[in-house]
Amino acid sequence: MTAPGRVTAPGRESALPDAYSGWPRSLLRGFLIFLLIAGIGIVAAVTTLVLAAPGVSIGGALRVGALYLGPFHHVALVLEGDLAVDSSTLPGANVPGGGSATVELGVALLAVTGLAVWLLFRAGRRSAFGDRAGVRALTGSRVALGYAPAVLLVALLVRFEEPVELGSFVTGGVRISLSAWQAFVFPFAIAALAAASGGVWSWASPALDPSAARARAVLGGGWRIFLLALALSYVGLFVSGIAQPDEAVALATPSTARYIDTVFERPGPGSALIAHHLALSPNEAIWAFVPAAGACDVIRGSERSDVLCYGRFPSFGASGGDVAFGKAPPGYLAFLLVPAIATIVGGRWAGSVSGRSGPTPVAVGAAAGVVFALLMLGAIVASSITLTYGADADAARRGGHLWIGPDPVIGTLVALAWGVIGGAIGGATSGLRGLRRGRTHTG
Repeated sequence: MTAPGRVTAPGRESALPDAYSGWPRSLLRGFLIFLLIAGIGIVAAVTTLVLAAPGVSIGGALRVGALYLGPFHHVALVLEGDLAVDSSTLPGANVPGGGSATVELGVALLAVTGLAVWLLFRAGRRSAFGDRAGVRALTGSRVALGYAPAVLLVALLVRFEEPVELGSFVTGGVRISLSAWQAFVFPFAIAALAAASGGVWSWASPALDPSAARARAVLGGGWRIFLLALALSYVGLFVSGIAQPDEAVALATPSTARYIDTVFERPGPGSALIAHHLALSPNEAIWAFVPAAGACDVIRGSERSDVLCYGRFPSFGASGGDVAFGKAPPGYLAFLLVPAIATIVGGRWAGSVSGRSGPTPVAVGAAAGVVFALLMLGAIVASSITLTYGADADAARRGGHLWIGPDPVIGTLVALAWGVIGGAIGGATSGLRGLRRGRTHTG
């Protein structure tokens, strides 16, 4: 007999925490995950500065390490001060020269973000309790309260001034900090969603009833489609770089002689560069998947342009500086196999584990495709690069903004179409296999 307020699922080694005793552990789990992610930033900063800028002090390296919490959560770096501005280099900005200028750059190192999401998911799963999925999600999300406030505190405390030169746009002493409102919203949203998902999974994974089994099939199928799509996309970049060693795609993954020769021309900075490149590998996979599925990587905002898709494919001149756009070479149509294989395989898994009662395997596979589209929407937003800039002069402020990355609307709709259709096909094939087995046993 279990204590009041505690629920023990068959096959589980320990009881889930009740409403009161679970709070300290939930907050501690969130804070320990924060310490680990912050530690990764500090190690990355110290290692990078030792390799690329050995003259930087330990204090400066620690401040830079704290700033890594920004790109770990897509919190924008803010650079502001009395700067020199050349408006001719900025698309659609009409920025006046001189005056006080501000630049906000948002980018995510998604390999570290993914690690944080996985750890928060596991912590939410361990912290959740209750009989219903909604209660499990709410109690699991408590982990975010031990994680996100610590990120916000660091963002508010860490700011310093350095001499910086960014091309012809920024020259002078620059105050560097993290966007306060983004540091409040983004880490909390990431932590709460990840931990709440872990809470829902803790309800669905034991499969105590048919509804839990179907939820497990739909959620697990959606995640399998998503992860397989990213893995196949990155493999596609890997193969393309080997097949075309003289093209720009050979620099997309650390797998070609051209990449090694280019990056390690200076071994110290090259080692730091490859580490950061690996941290951006999920971003590359997402940027490859969306065009593979039929949408585009785009620039939106003060300038509008399609950058990469089947109908607008960049090719570089012999010097590497001139870029021309045309249709993708026929060989790149093989990338269509990426969404096809991922959605069918994930839908097949979802249909096979959904159970015999309730919705058909086809419906379960299609529902897993919807989960996949929602995950892809979040990945598209997280992988984007945002740039906001402006300057004050003559009592006026002018500037601009850019979104660089997969098209969030068309990309999500295309992912939804592939997910529903491919997931349904995969679910149907799982049902046919089960039917053949049944006939074999009855025969």
